[in-house]
Amino acid sequence: MVKFNQELAKRLTKEQLDILRQYVEEKNEIPIRVVYTQEYWDKIAKDSDYQLANREISALKKSISRLSKQIGENKINIIHLGVGNGFEAPIIIDGLNKNNIVNYSIVDVNPTMLEIAENELHQKCSSIKVKKFPVDIETYGIKNICEETRKDGTAINVICLVANGVLFSNEELVQEIFDNMNNDDYFFLTLELYQKGKDEEIIQSYLIPSVLDLLSNGIRIIGFEPKYEEFSAEMDKNDNMLKVYYSPNTDKTKRFLVLHSYKPSIEQLNERMNNFGFIGVFCEEYLEIHTSAGLFRK
Repeated sequence: MVKFNQELAKRLTKEQLDILRQYVEEKNEIPIRVVYTQEYWDKIAKDSDYQLANREISALKKSISRLSKQIGENKINIIHLGVGNGFEAPIIIDGLNKNNIVNYSIVDVNPTMLEIAENELHQKCSSIKVKKFPVDIETYGIKNICEETRKDGTAINVICLVANGVLFSNEELVQEIFDNMNNDDYFFLTLELYQKGKDEEIIQSYLIPSVLDLLSNGIRIIGFEPKYEEFSAEMDKNDNMLKVYYSPNTDKTKRFLVLHSYKPSIEQLNERMNNFGFIGVFCEEYLEIHTSAGLFRK
């Protein structure tokens, strides 16, 4: 039985608390999507030690011109999943022809972050129509988002999942993306890859204080007072996942999974996309930063 810290639990909806309780009791897992806040995310975004962000933004900048070339002069809608504070949105707009973007739908489980992302978009390009969806897409999917985005926009949706290996680790969500694409739609993805000999570098981005503070926020809600030394991380080679655990009093027999992020090789990524039925337009690996960017169709 989960005993919530009632004061900290006040900021969660009943639905979020139910999801948190279910995950903790059935899976010994704390789903990061229901516990992250603007305050903690801002700390990570401003942390110079969070090198993962630099690598993933670099992959976005390296690949956006190929996405632009593929789209050409077609009118498009953008559906930006897990948009957070919208940091990547101006890069996407700059890389594409902003006059060809009709609707820009921003999707995040945190309404406060959506407000920040919306302001970012309006400052960048006031002519683009911004649609906000404060939705837990891992629970409710994206069917309605795709339909509403297309309704008063244009026929082609470009679904973007940028720098979000946590969301991409959810196979049901990836299937949901495929199922709700039309033949003219695109799925644009950037992702950190696993690279042999880079385990420590990959893991380190998840064990810096700003990230552990975010993860601790969720752990406190279920009644613990975590210390940094009670966290550990590993690369699970069986399912190509980086996993971060919290072990109360460093007792690993009672550990909770607090974060998991898909980290495949480029070959494993292409195989996974093929298995879902996606057709690759391009999928590039940037060896020096062990990240990738890919564009896929149905």
